Amino acid sequence: MQEYNIFYGTRAVIFDFDNTLVEFNYYSRKALEAVAKDMSDYFNDISFSPGYEKILSILISVSEKLDSEGVYDRTKWWEEALKELNLKVEKDQLYDWTSLYWSIASNNPVYDDTREIIEYLKSKGYKLGILTNDDGEGGNKLQRIKKVDISSYFDKIVIAGTNGVKPKPNIQPFVYICEQLNEKVENCTMIGDDPVKDCLAAKKAGLKSILIDRESKVKFAELYADYVIRSLRELEEFL
Repeated sequence: MQEYNIFYGTRAVIFDFDNTLVEFNYYSRKALEAVAKDMSDYFNDISFSPGYEKILSILISVSEKLDSEGVYDRTKWWEEALKELNLKVEKDQLYDWTSLYWSIASNNPVYDDTREIIEYLKSKGYKLGILTNDDGEGGNKLQRIKKVDISSYFDKIVIAGTNGVKPKPNIQPFVYICEQLNEKVENCTMIGDDPVKDCLAAKKAGLKSILIDRESKVKFAELYADYVIRSLRELEEFL
């Protein structure tokens, strides 16, 4: 048992979705590769293609930049990437690439530790919530959540960036989901993979926060969260 129990006083546990409960980055990368290949073929057919590798490199760079800025509409990702390549296409083609992207990126298996820990938390009497950002145009976050068949465990699911709820890292969605769970912010703990949008923002809102860093990639992780874990199973140490 740890000397410091982060769950002391916690009555509700709130999870991010992508890369926290389900695997997303791997499938997003595969989707970007498919879009890059299709873009390369498209421009090769009508003019001159910059080449698959260059397109993919720019897509990855643009996706990381816009995602960090809270731009989740993939169509805008393609527009920004094409701008860097000095290329233009019709809107319909952008939508086709967004459809291609989500046909791959929306296949998200739950992690091995996900169902185990949410069942364990539920059995201990904790309220459970999901707080995740919207997928943007062409995506459907709620459909993706329901697709993996874990939504029934959760008392509240909030898609930030929709229905008047601001996207993370704004503190408003954190306060909002606590209100929806009928709990004070100090009695709620947020668990997510993004050090800024999930953890630091949650702390600013008054919640406790746990960073799940499955691949130990976050530098100075302790600066963003109250506690850092590598697997959701580590939560059982506190319960």
